[in-house]
Amino acid sequence: MKTHLKTFAFCAALIGFTSCNANNKKQPKLYAEHTVEHEIEKEKNDKEPNKQFIKVALLLDTSNSMDGLIDQAKAQLWDIVNELSYAKYGTNKPNLQIALYEYGNDNLNGDEGYIKQVLAFSDDLDDISKELFSLTTNGGEEYCGQVIQTSLNQLNWG
Repeated sequence: MKTHLKTFAFCAALIGFTSCNANNKKQPKLYAEHTVEHEIEKEKNDKEPNKQFIKVALLLDTSNSMDGLIDQAKAQLWDIVNELSYAKYGTNKPNLQIALYEYGNDNLNGDEGYIKQVLAFSDDLDDISKELFSLTTNGGEEYCGQVIQTSLNQLNWG
């Protein structure tokens, strides 16, 4: 009988605790949410709660292995961005945000894996185009997995 009473008391306490927290709308802040950029983004999104986003990170290998292909790769990436700029969600046009990373270039910091964030998420297609087409090749330490992980950690994916 004591076991049933203890079990009932535990379940009642658990239900009471979870129902008290069910109405709590504030979630604990994550580490990435402490950046000023994220707070500005959050305020912007709060004003448009139903706005849809397309977020893409372009990760371009700028090592010497891309010497003959770099212009074609940049053109193909720009075609993708251009195509996404016409995307629609129902009748609404989502907010397209593009981030740009280069990696594998000897001019980049080796301690950081030869990776550079050229642009954080931006919706300025002119600026994205300018930065993308200005990238050049040099050197050759490509760490694909590391640039993917870096972009996942650094960018505000929402």
